[in-house]
Amino acid sequence: MRNNSVIIASTALFLADMLREKLRDAGLQVFVVANSNDLAGKIKTVYPRFIFLEHCFHGYGTDVFIQRLVKSNRNVSITVWTATEVKPNAAARFISAGADSFFSLRDTGSNIETVIFRIAGGRSYYPADVEAVLDKDCAYPAIGEELTRREIEIIKLSLAGKTNQQIGNALSVTIYTVKFHKRNIYRKCGGNTTVDILRNGVIRGIIKPEDFEQ
Repeated sequence: MRNNSVIIASTALFLADMLREKLRDAGLQVFVVANSNDLAGKIKTVYPRFIFLEHCFHGYGTDVFIQRLVKSNRNVSITVWTATEVKPNAAARFISAGADSFFSLRDTGSNIETVIFRIAGGRSYYPADVEAVLDKDCAYPAIGEELTRREIEIIKLSLAGKTNQQIGNALSVTIYTVKFHKRNIYRKCGGNTTVDILRNGVIRGIIKPEDFEQ
């Protein structure tokens, strides 16, 4: 079981220190790393619940880096943050790559505490302009075509008979975001029903029994 810790990955130590204080106020134990090697090492020793990744931490390949983090750390929630302007389409790519949340220190302003507490409580957050473009073609090709943690959650809820709206309510996302993820699930697994997804996903090795263990 993951502890109540968070790793901030940032090359901007002044901003990371500011964010660290906000996260501590939310009751989290905070560690800061400045490069990908230190991040990998800290993940292995800390077993964090959250990773707060600066949007340019891995240059132009941050969305690919997110996918790799999700692939190797399925129980970790990833938040991408920035202190500068990031266009909604770019931020949406971080979400579609597997990040759970995105926020800008500049845009949230005095509302940053509310955003931090929302994320610390296990709920996703991203601005309305990011949410508005999630249903468009902003996805980055999935590495190995494996299902993300969010996609597995949606399959589980679908198996429980939940509608798209009910799934959205359970995951604190819009119905459009649920549909976006479902299209990716259909693309990866093939088929048009939940039964097709399970059958084809198991055959192709995308769905593993341990993904659905309680």
